[in-house]
Parts: sequence; structure tokens; C-alpha cells
Amino acid sequence: MLQEVKLLHGIGLRYFVEVARAGSLAAASENLHVAISAISRQITKLEQEVGTALFERTARGMVLTESGELLAQHARRALMDGDAVINEISEAHALGKGIVRVGCTEGFTRYFLPGVLAAYYAEHPRTRFVLKSGTPAQVENWVTLGEVDLGVAFSTSTSTALNVEYSTNAPVCALLRSSHPLAQKDVLSLDDLLAYPVAILERGTTVRQLLDWCCSAREKLLEPLLTSNNSSAMHHFAALTDTITLGSAISLRGMQGDCSWLAKRIDEPLLNERHLQVTAMKERRLPTSVQHFLAALKKALREGLPGESANGVQVKKRRAGSRATR
Repeated sequence: MLQEVKLLHGIGLRYFVEVARAGSLAAASENLHVAISAISRQITKLEQEVGTALFERTARGMVLTESGELLAQHARRALMDGDAVINEISEAHALGKGIVRVGCTEGFTRYFLPGVLAAYYAEHPRTRFVLKSGTPAQVENWVTLGEVDLGVAFSTSTSTALNVEYSTNAPVCALLRSSHPLAQKDVLSLDDLLAYPVAILERGTTVRQLLDWCCSAREKLLEPLLTSNNSSAMHHFAALTDTITLGSAISLRGMQGDCSWLAKRIDEPLLNERHLQVTAMKERRLPTSVQHFLAALKKALREGLPGESANGVQVKKRRAGSRATR
């Protein structure tokens, strides 16, 4: 029993996790501010305790073996669960302090998540936040490795590597200004989209993946006016040129400005095969502060904003000081 406690909670396990994350002893040494020799000794000791090699030593660094992968999955959960328990019984937790780390795809950073964070902060002013944006694959990786507590991203399939805390259908919509020629149509066709200039995110996103599949199935050619990896630049360009962009209606929630935007449904089954998912590390005990934020996030996702309908979302300028989300 003592051996198990030593294995699961010793300093060697923390060194092991960092080497697995960083990919080399040198990188782990720099990140931990610990001598390479000390880390190497702990890794060797850990391998002796489990009775097998945990890393393959290569010219490029340290690569987890199959046994190492298995231990790494457990180690990340064990260390984070231990931290969660310590936080819960600490004085900082008693005063309501906590850190919430969220990873998301870039579109959520424009309006929606900042609004949710601000509303939560108003109720829990001692909370601190970390917000990272990347591709759906990066978000999944961050959650799996414990680099963020929660992931918010679109997906075309249900992940078995993570806990799905919340999921809702999130079809790809056409986002356009109320002055656009297509603004009066309730539902758009693929031909409608291709008849006008389109700005779209680059490959590697669910929007681009689904639209490419759709065009291929219909034997249509997509020639976007603008391709970008930044939704803020894409939306601003669309506002200046009356170009159609593609994304989710939720990306408009919390928007404040002088123009009105609409999210129009597109009559293409493939574009409806997408879900918005909030994920967490599998079998991980979430800290209380993260659990509370998760409840607030799910509420914001369910409730939306006034003006939403099956055909589109219209977002108009709000008075200064009004909340971005409800």
C-alpha cells in the first residue's frame, strides 16, 4: 500500500508527467527549474517501481512507450484530482477563489465566451481565468493533457477520449448583414451561397470540412473571396464588403456594434451534422470553481439571447452596460 501511495503521489510522478508533455529531459528541466540529473533519477526510479520502461530514448527526445501512455493517462488525472482536493480545503477556496482554464476554437473568443466570463466574474470576483484558442484538435489535446479544465469546440463526432459535459446541435449557418440581398430569405441553398462572395475559415475547422464535403457531394466549386485562420478578421472584412461568412449562430451572441447580423439556416443535411461540445478530462474530478463555471456556461449555451429563431439570429446594438449573455 505504501508503495502505491508513493507511486501515485510522489514527486517522480510529476517529473514523469512533465517529461511526457515536454518530450525531453532538457525541456522538462527548463520548465520545472530542476536539474536534468534529478529528473532522470526520478524517472529511472519510477521505471524500476513499475518494472518496465516508460520511455523510448531517441535522438529527438523521450517518447512514451505503451506502458508509459497508460501511466500518463492515470498520472494526469491523479495529480489534478489531488490538486482539486487541496484547493477545496485550502483557505483560498474558503474565500471563493479559484482558477478556471478554458480552451476553445477561435470563434468563441470574439463575443460569446468573453461575455460568459464577464458575467461569471461579476458574481465571483475572486475567480481568475485562462482562455486559450486553437483548432478543434488542439482543444481536445489540451483537455486530454490537463492543460485546460474545459474545452469548448465544434465536432462532427462524439469523442470517446473525453467526458462530454454538454452537447447541442450547432449547424453551419450563413452569417450575413441585414442589408445583404439574401437577408429576406428564411432558408438558403448551396447555390445561394455560391452566387455571392464568401469568406471562410481555412482547412482544419469543422466549417470548412463540412462545406468542402457538401460541395464535393454536389459537384460544386467553392472559390472563397477570403480564406483566413482568424474569425475576427474574416467577420470584419465581411462587414465592410457585404460578404457572406459561415459559422455558428452562437458566434453572434454577445456582439455589440452598429450593424445588424443574421444567421441563416442552409438547406444542406451535411451542414447540420455538427455539434457544439463542452468537454473535460475523462474521469477527472473537477475543482469546485470549475464545476460552478461549467454550470454557468451550460446555462448561457441553453438560454441564448432574445431574437433567436429557427431561421436566424438578429443582433442589434445594445445600451452600454447591458450584459452580453443571459
